[in-house]
Amino acid sequence: MNLGRIFSTTIKELQQMSRDKKLYPLLFFAPILQIIILGYAATFDIHSIPTAALDRDQTQLSRQYLGCFHHNGYFTIKYHVSNRNQIYRLLDEGKVKIGIEIPIDFEKKLKKGITSAVQLIVDGTESNSATIALNYARIISEKFSSRRIIERIDLPSFNAGNFLSSFRREIGQTFLVENRTRVWYNPDLSSADFMVPGVICMLLLIVTTNLTAISIVKEKEIGTMEQLLVTPIKPSELIIGKLIPFTLIGFIDVIFILIIGYLIFQIPIKGSIVLLLALSIFYLFSTLGLGIVISTIVQSQEQSMIVTFLIILIMNILSGIIFPIANMPQVIQYLTYLMPIRYFAIIVRGILLRGIGFEILWPQVLALILLGILTLTLSINRLRKRIQ
Repeated sequence: MNLGRIFSTTIKELQQMSRDKKLYPLLFFAPILQIIILGYAATFDIHSIPTAALDRDQTQLSRQYLGCFHHNGYFTIKYHVSNRNQIYRLLDEGKVKIGIEIPIDFEKKLKKGITSAVQLIVDGTESNSATIALNYARIISEKFSSRRIIERIDLPSFNAGNFLSSFRREIGQTFLVENRTRVWYNPDLSSADFMVPGVICMLLLIVTTNLTAISIVKEKEIGTMEQLLVTPIKPSELIIGKLIPFTLIGFIDVIFILIIGYLIFQIPIKGSIVLLLALSIFYLFSTLGLGIVISTIVQSQEQSMIVTFLIILIMNILSGIIFPIANMPQVIQYLTYLMPIRYFAIIVRGILLRGIGFEILWPQVLALILLGILTLTLSINRLRKRIQ
């Protein structure tokens, strides 16, 4: 392997990219714009769910119950209706996502210690949003019920064994059990903290794979590949010379994305940035090698973009960035082991959010090294056959 030929190929590739002014926005502006848009749009947080309320009881206790929904930020009661059909119509028109119906004997039953059933009517068109809304409503109802029970317990009488008189004390004295929750790694339970590190993996996959594939296909289209064939350069030297510029671009994109994520989304950086950049090399080997493999299959830049889009779409869906791999069918879970983005997503989130190091991440690093070697070997062999 001749380092001079590799260096000459790298210089040639950098000069060629410098002449293509339209490439600059794709390399740098597009990833920044994408992470800003995806960081705000790709979120599982649901706030201000439009709600309709049917209060048949019209008592102080029923208004307190509705107030628990209205003042927590998750629900916004936009409509107070007088019958159930109005809730149905608002749901049909898409003006509300959930309807709450309080029965006429709500306060009377609760004061007697009898369970009162409150009906929740939810628009299930968006199953994920509906599930989250139901969980919010369930938690609110449970807290309201627990508060009512705690308010009625006379703790001294209860401890003395006088259970009949234990429900006669005044409101607001003692709690039986108090939950103190501590959330690690993402204390605010922010979707941005979860999504933005995943977006880093997605953007690197898109940019590096697409650019590498287009670069080699472009050589074939304009006829410069034939000129390279008459030179002493070997396929491995050609590939390495072309990969170096895109590796540098990948590093620059990683730094830009981290800066944007920290400044705009306040993404915590608890681990070592140097370690993250070092481990990115193994991920880039796989994505760049994938781009070369695609370039040996297709004949034009249009075909390259279509094939790259399909492969990247499948990888992003099955990577665990958005949908948990554990919820996928068993056969699909085995398929995800062949995707480098799966392992890099664990590395990025582990370093940024958890602050863990190589001693914990080494299985993912080993998987990336093996996939990188496999991908580069396959790409060199296919390119050698293509040249021959």
